[in-house]
Amino acid sequence: MATSGTVAFRPNVEEIVTEAFERCGLSPQTRTGNHSVSARRSLNLLFSEWANRGVNYWAVNNLTLSLTSDTVAYSLPVGTVDLIDVVIRDSSNSTQVDIPVERISISDYNQIPNKTSSGKPTQYMLDKQYTPTINVWQSPDSGNYSLVYWSVSQLEDITASNQDADIPYRWNDCICSGLASKLAVKYAPDRFADLAQIYERAFDLAYSADNDGVSLRIRPTSMDLG
Repeated sequence: MATSGTVAFRPNVEEIVTEAFERCGLSPQTRTGNHSVSARRSLNLLFSEWANRGVNYWAVNNLTLSLTSDTVAYSLPVGTVDLIDVVIRDSSNSTQVDIPVERISISDYNQIPNKTSSGKPTQYMLDKQYTPTINVWQSPDSGNYSLVYWSVSQLEDITASNQDADIPYRWNDCICSGLASKLAVKYAPDRFADLAQIYERAFDLAYSADNDGVSLRIRPTSMDLG
């Protein structure tokens, strides 16, 4: 028997919404424009939930931020959800050396008596505002340092039905299951318990396969990159 020869299956938002509503027992013929708006809103809330539940492998980026002498506060890109690991890259000599730095709480940072003390940064504090900021301590004593970090990025918003969701293939069932459970709260409460259980199983399966078989908590060690 001949197969398709393609690996291009990627349901768009409209197809995800249709699948989710069908699981709730609502056919396309009974849906209105308000149903579509509600579903897109629930999809974005689902993405927010995923950000709170842990790291999604495809949303992790490796970025570098140049540090400026005597400057302790730096803005991170909008949409940065969290930082996984951070190192200070010291380029003072002919070879680059990456040195792990310790993350401290806002409370611990606030208790540092001299926040402008100058030297090689050994600690950082992340302030999770809409535009996140990172504060380093000590204040860099030169312009030879860079902050090299792994960040978790917010998934792109769903704003139209003809868009693709910002997820990989292995999360297709999970997004349909998750949306179905959220829509069931509003449109099919009698099915919510069953759909929520299906969603949790789908999430666990996708999440367990999302880390490439290793822990996603990346822990760099000091290294000589020369």
